[in-house]
Amino acid sequence: MLLTHRTGRLSLSLALLGVLPLAQADTHESLSAAVESLWSGEQVSISVLGSSFTQQVSKAGTEYRPEVKHAPFYLQAAGESAWVVAGRMRFNAVTTSWGNFPRLDMRKARLLEIDLPKKHYQVLTGPGAGLFGVGDWQRYGFLQVIDISVPSAPLHYPLYTDAGLGEHALGRLADSPVLNYARLVPTSQSRTGEIDTYEVSLYALGRKGPERVLRDGVALAYLLKREGDGWNIESVDRTPVTAERDEEHRPFTTPLRPALFSVKRNDQQ
Repeated sequence: MLLTHRTGRLSLSLALLGVLPLAQADTHESLSAAVESLWSGEQVSISVLGSSFTQQVSKAGTEYRPEVKHAPFYLQAAGESAWVVAGRMRFNAVTTSWGNFPRLDMRKARLLEIDLPKKHYQVLTGPGAGLFGVGDWQRYGFLQVIDISVPSAPLHYPLYTDAGLGEHALGRLADSPVLNYARLVPTSQSRTGEIDTYEVSLYALGRKGPERVLRDGVALAYLLKREGDGWNIESVDRTPVTAERDEEHRPFTTPLRPALFSVKRNDQQ
């Protein structure tokens, strides 16, 4: 059953039933809308604090500071190292549990602010530099999320997005006390080479890092599928491609296994 996409409580109710609306818009907007329909009707305030950074050279490396005072800044050190600096804390922005991230392309980076009732976040986000600025690599984006609810003890979450999703991957599930994150992992592609199916896993940004969201002891998971010019998202019981990738500690850039392509082609014949 396909319904016109609407945000709010209706979308959440449909999500819990395992059916979510299909947005009838531009393909990219439809994908973003489908993922956003996972979030509750409780508003999450996301604002842009800045889109330009002052470049300063220090003994530690090159600092990229936003115009906002006391905000986190980005530090590029020797080699390919990069750090997010928040207060007196310095967090690795390259070595992550998802695999090594590229440096941010600071020419296109932004500083976002996200407020929940009892939580306050600032996010350095943008595309990756180098290889990630060309071809299909451009579909990846990077979110350096800093929980500054307790200014003296900030928490850092390095996250990535696929399909050009950007900050649409961040939101709040009903009754969640913290920010949530939707992770997309591609599972199949069309004859023309476009990815047409993703597994979607939901995480809560807790004190121990991103943790899978559970409902009745089962991880919340969805399948996002291209249908015509739009995308449909529905509840599933398992995410085998995501599980295999994590069990083998494969990075987020790992390509689909050829076997998946063969199955897809056979199904279409």
